[in-house]
Amino acid sequence: MSNPNVTIDRQKYIGGSDLPSILGFNTKYGKSIYEFAREKAGIIPNPFKGNEYTKYGQIMEPVIRDYINSLYGTKYHEDTIINEEKGYRGNTDGIDETADIPIIEIKTFGDELDVDYYEPQCQFYMETFDKNQCLLIGYKRPEDFYSGLDYDMENEETYFNKDFDPSRITTKLIKRDTELWNTIEEKITVFKKCVELLKTNPDMTEEEFCKHYYGSDIMTACNKIQEINDQLEQFNLLTNEFKKEKENLYNLFDKKGILSVDTEKYHITKVNPTSYDTITIDVEKLQSDYKEIYEKYKKVKTTNKKGYIMITKKEKK
Repeated sequence: MSNPNVTIDRQKYIGGSDLPSILGFNTKYGKSIYEFAREKAGIIPNPFKGNEYTKYGQIMEPVIRDYINSLYGTKYHEDTIINEEKGYRGNTDGIDETADIPIIEIKTFGDELDVDYYEPQCQFYMETFDKNQCLLIGYKRPEDFYSGLDYDMENEETYFNKDFDPSRITTKLIKRDTELWNTIEEKITVFKKCVELLKTNPDMTEEEFCKHYYGSDIMTACNKIQEINDQLEQFNLLTNEFKKEKENLYNLFDKKGILSVDTEKYHITKVNPTSYDTITIDVEKLQSDYKEIYEKYKKVKTTNKKGYIMITKKEKK
């Protein structure tokens, strides 16, 4: 977003670009909600100063907006609205009060436009500008969008491919969703309260912060899962060690010609290797050579995979 208002008093207001961090979408990029809240509280600076992807987006945004205006005869322009009571600041990429779709949000992307990631921002702009529709416009970056080697050293516009190709545009109409917005706003409200707590207690740990942000019940359950997972890791280590020792013992039995040994607690037996044949069908070849037979006998089975919790161990800093 090229609107200069985006960075003015950023700590004071909640903006659309804050939502991915508040909602936890940016944890996959290594940005925890705790770190983001500490930035908002003014405890630590925001280390992110931009990269080649954000710079390319800033360069292409006005080009894309001008193209949309010329294509549809619209007059989209950047605008900012502030709700001092709620502490919201909406910086829209484009608004045209006379257009059927009054708001546009422009993003450049790589492989695929992540609609789920950007929809909360669109809902935020529809809420702050009181509009019912927003057109999310994605522009797929070409592979050669940046020719520099190090963005910190080579970040002038001359390093960027500014050619515009309309075929790279994809759009998604987002409609105002009151139920979704209420859920988002609840999380914004909790986040703002947690930021105020951090201001009064800047030494608050991440776990203490998370108890306020997510709730004690969530953190208790997470800690229990963590405890059990640690035990499982130890069990897996023992299991691997057990397998290795069994292999070593098998080799010793084989070397000395021993078939079995009795200890005080166990009867340990060497089981010799066996082999057997199994029949499989080359499905791809069957489909290619005998399509009618394949279609006649194939069965389609729908598998519904249950949702689950994924646990990923964090690297120690």
